Amino acid sequence: MRSTFLGFNAARSGLFAAQRALDITGHNISNVNTPGYTRQRLNQVQSDAMRLFGGQGTLGTGVDTVSITQFRNEFLDFKYRSEVNTEGYWEAKRDGLRFIEAIFNEPSDTGISTVIDELFESFQELSKNPENLTTRALVRQRGVAFANSANHMYSQLEKMAVDLNFDIKTTVDSINGYAEQIAKLNEQIFRYENDGSNANDLRDQRNLLLDELSKLVNVEVLEVHNHNDDVIKGQEGSKIGKKMVIQINGQPLVSHNRFTKLNADDEKASSFDSTLFMKEIKWEGGDKLDIRGLNGELKALLDLRDGNTGSSKGIPYYINELNRFVKTFADEINKIHTSAFGLNGSDGVAFFTAGGVDTPPLTPPLTDANLDPTDGSYIPELGGINAKNIKISLDIDNDLNTIAASNTVDLLPGDGSQALAINALRHKASMFQEGKPEDFIKSLISNLGVDTQEAIRMAANQTFLTEQINNQRQSISGVSIDEEMTHMVKFQHAYNASARMITTMDEMLDVIINRVGLVGR
Repeated sequence: MRSTFLGFNAARSGLFAAQRALDITGHNISNVNTPGYTRQRLNQVQSDAMRLFGGQGTLGTGVDTVSITQFRNEFLDFKYRSEVNTEGYWEAKRDGLRFIEAIFNEPSDTGISTVIDELFESFQELSKNPENLTTRALVRQRGVAFANSANHMYSQLEKMAVDLNFDIKTTVDSINGYAEQIAKLNEQIFRYENDGSNANDLRDQRNLLLDELSKLVNVEVLEVHNHNDDVIKGQEGSKIGKKMVIQINGQPLVSHNRFTKLNADDEKASSFDSTLFMKEIKWEGGDKLDIRGLNGELKALLDLRDGNTGSSKGIPYYINELNRFVKTFADEINKIHTSAFGLNGSDGVAFFTAGGVDTPPLTPPLTDANLDPTDGSYIPELGGINAKNIKISLDIDNDLNTIAASNTVDLLPGDGSQALAINALRHKASMFQEGKPEDFIKSLISNLGVDTQEAIRMAANQTFLTEQINNQRQSISGVSIDEEMTHMVKFQHAYNASARMITTMDEMLDVIINRVGLVGR
C-alpha cells in the first residue's frame, strides 16, 4: 500500500538532486579559467520503484544521485602528452640553434668571413710594399683580429655549453619537483577513492602536472590494480584500488606515493675540452639515466650540449668544425710564412701559434711530418693550434720586421712574393674538403641554417598540432559558459518544480488532516 508521505519523499529527492546539480554547475562556472580543470556532471538515476498490488505495475519513488564524474577522453590525454613532448624537444632545439647562429653571425659585416677577407687583403697590400711598417702593422692587426674572432667564437660556444649544463640541471630539478607532487597526489587520490568516490579536483591537478612533466621528458603512465598488481596502460581511471606508476625508459620515476629522484650533480669531463665539466644524469641509486629513446626538452638540451654527429649536431660538433677550420687555415699560412724571410732576414717564423708561444726551433729531430712534400721546406709542429688558443706569434707581436714576405733573403727588402702567395690561399680549393676557406664557412653556416630552419619549422608544426589536440580535449573537458547557463536554468526550474510539488502535497495533506470529517459539525 502506498505510504501517505510517498509524494513528499519523491519531491524531496528531486529538490536535493536539482540543488546538487546547481552546486556542480556553479563549480564549473567558477573554474572556467582554471588551467587543467575538467567540467563535471551529476549522474542520477530513478529510485527503486514500488510494486503495486494486483499487477498494476510499479510506482516511482523519486531520484537518486549516484556520482559526480568528469568529462575526459583518455586517448586525447595520451595524444596530447605525446605531442607536447615532441613540441618541447623542437622548441628547445630551435632556441639553441638560433643562439649558435648568433654566435657565428654569418653572413654579416662583422663575421669571421669578413675578418678573413681583411687578413688576405692586408697580405696583398704587403706584397705591393713589403718594407712599409704601416702595412706590416696592418697585417699584424688583421692577424690579431682573426685570432681574437676565433677565440671569441670558441669562448661563446663554451659558455653556451656551460649555460646548457645549468639548464639541464634546472630541468632535472623540475622533473623531480613534478614527480614529488604527483606522488603526494597519488596517495591523496587513492585514499579518497578507496570507498568508490571520484577525487575529480585532485585528478585535475595530477593531470595538469602530467601534461607539464611530459613536455620535459617522455614518460609512460601505468595504472596498477592493488588487488592483483594487474598493469593497465592508460592515463586515468576510477576503479577502486588503482595505483599510478610513471616510468622513464622503463625505469620508475613515480611508484604510487614514492618517487625516485634524478641527480645531475656528478660531473664528467667534456668531450671537447677537458677543462669543462658537464653534468651526467643519474638515478638516486647511482645508475645512469638511459637517454636512448629519450625525448622532450631534456633530450634537446642534451643533444645541444653533447651532440657531435650529423644527426645530432650540438656544441661539440660546431667547436670541432671551428677547430678544424682554424688549425688548417693557420697551418696553411704558417707553411708559407715559415719558408719566407722577414725584413730583418729572419726565417722560420710562424705567423700563428698556440697561445702565442715562441717559434719552434729549426733543429732536429726532423721527420717527414715536418717537411713539405712539394719542396722539402720545414713545417713547424703546430698540432696544438685550435680556435681557443690561436694567437699571433710572439716574434711578430714583438717585431714587425719578422713578418715574412720575401722568397729569399737576397731579394730583401722589396720582395713580397710570399705575401702574395699567402694571399692566394683564399682561392686554394684543396685547402678543405669543402673547398677554399670561404667555401668551408659557407658550408658550415649553410648546414647550421638548414638545421635551424628545420627546428623552426618542426616547432611551429608541433605547436599547431598540439593546439589542435588540446582544442579537441577542451571541446570535451572544457567548460562552456553558454552550456552551463543552459544547465543552470534547467536545474533551477527543476528545483522550483520540486518545491512546488512539496507545496501541493502539503495542501493535499492539509485537506485530509484538517478538513475531512468536519461536515455537519
